[in-house]
Amino acid sequence: MNDWLGAVRTGQVQLPRFQRFEAWSYSQVQSLLESVLNDLPIGAMFVLQVEGNPPFHPRPISTGPTGDKVSELLLDGQQRITALWKSLHGNYPEREFFVSLDEKTDYDGIAVQAVKISTRGGKRYPLWIDDSSRLLERGLVPIRLLLPGEEANKMALEWIKAACGEDQERILDLMMRVNDWRSRFSSFNIPFLSLPAGTSAAQVLEVFTRINTGSTPLSIFDIITADIEQAVGESLHDLMESLNGRVPGLARYGDVQDIVLRAATLMQDKTPDRPSILSLDWGAVVKSWPQLVSGAERAVQFLEAEKVLDAARLPIFTVVPALISLWSHGDGLTPDRLGEARTLLRKFMWRGFFTERYESSAHSAVIQDVRELTKAVRDGATNINPPIFASELPSLQDLKEAGWPKKKDRLARAILLVSLQGGATDLADGEAITVLNATRREYHHIFPDAYLNSLQSEIAASLALNCALITWKTNRTIHDKQPLVYMRDRAEANSLGDDETVFRLKSHGMPEVPLRENDYAAFIEQRAEVVATAMEALTSGKPWSP
Repeated sequence: MNDWLGAVRTGQVQLPRFQRFEAWSYSQVQSLLESVLNDLPIGAMFVLQVEGNPPFHPRPISTGPTGDKVSELLLDGQQRITALWKSLHGNYPEREFFVSLDEKTDYDGIAVQAVKISTRGGKRYPLWIDDSSRLLERGLVPIRLLLPGEEANKMALEWIKAACGEDQERILDLMMRVNDWRSRFSSFNIPFLSLPAGTSAAQVLEVFTRINTGSTPLSIFDIITADIEQAVGESLHDLMESLNGRVPGLARYGDVQDIVLRAATLMQDKTPDRPSILSLDWGAVVKSWPQLVSGAERAVQFLEAEKVLDAARLPIFTVVPALISLWSHGDGLTPDRLGEARTLLRKFMWRGFFTERYESSAHSAVIQDVRELTKAVRDGATNINPPIFASELPSLQDLKEAGWPKKKDRLARAILLVSLQGGATDLADGEAITVLNATRREYHHIFPDAYLNSLQSEIAASLALNCALITWKTNRTIHDKQPLVYMRDRAEANSLGDDETVFRLKSHGMPEVPLRENDYAAFIEQRAEVVATAMEALTSGKPWSP
């Protein structure tokens, strides 16, 4: 431990700035001190060796000196080193730790007590906290006397003499006990693992996130924000707040921090992955921030217009940062160029939803597509050829076999989004689906499970083509009724008659005749054909509605 404390004292061991601050309770500090006194293991430290400039901005251990030359960054072990440093130096303003001469731990070991301290009128309370003889009467010896080093040794001797008075035998006995405890601290072995100097920042962060498995693990945003603020003098949190204020709808599509960081990498012609985020030119990000915000605003408007309403129904996340990057070039375009961009990006987005282009190696795939599409949106190029435009669309059979869209199934969710293109009017109250009411809609089996099971055949009910988003109240009203029955009930329940019921069904892209005939197989077949027609249009850049 002597080496660790010495490295903290000289500033050679420091923390990467992205580390959170100390979080241990006083009882955890007390338990740690007891472990050292009783020679129990406290776990290993994990450090990154540093040569030259650290890869992350460093900060000292709490209450420790800054130092001029950092040789190690502590990736794991902050709470333990901080607790040892502060307790041995008496640096906790509201607690002082003492070895107890009279008490034992539950396992019959040397015990430590934590005494609460307050300060009033320049005095520390309780008043006996700084009175050595009164402390000794209570059987308490300050932990700070056990700090390794000659200076602390002298302090310990002075404290013992003041506490024991003229009782030489007691002085000798207490000195032997204190020296034994000091020796335990000085020689205590704290093992460590290390990453060599030159380890890439991305590798360091991968290791860091794996070994830090707390209830609220650090995100990439948490990790880089301090470095950015020091590098460019701008608060990333303030920038994010300004974006959230102007584009509040972006949060519906996922973690805004993650979306923005990946969009920023694409805007700098980088793959939207962790290494690229770490290597971003943050001066350029700050400079282009208004453009990024504008891109986010246009992207959200575009998603809403295409009835892509939220993350819960988003087929694949990859397209969202890409759309921000592409729409960031929308300012200053003529109406005709904006129309061209809308057609092009509709084709891009729906192909991202329907094809397998972004199922694997999405980062490298999307940067190829964005590079080509940027030439068209920003520069007006007409001879672009993004690979996604050549990706194979699913077959009719693929559409018929797609699963339940409530699950994270790309194709199933793409099919569900097709069913929203006509407004997906509720079957009972007639309200069209919007961003404001989408969260109140439930996933409904058009041909109910119970009805299909009653046919006594092995029929898959939980298919994307057998799904409709309706209000919870309508869902309870329909319950397990067969389509013919609930269509008749809907026609009888409103004064608008059968035509209105048919209109509402068609707004979901549902074929009418198989519903009236309770023919599930024909319904799936015909609805697959409707979706295929929609898919062909949308993935060609054309708008579609049932």
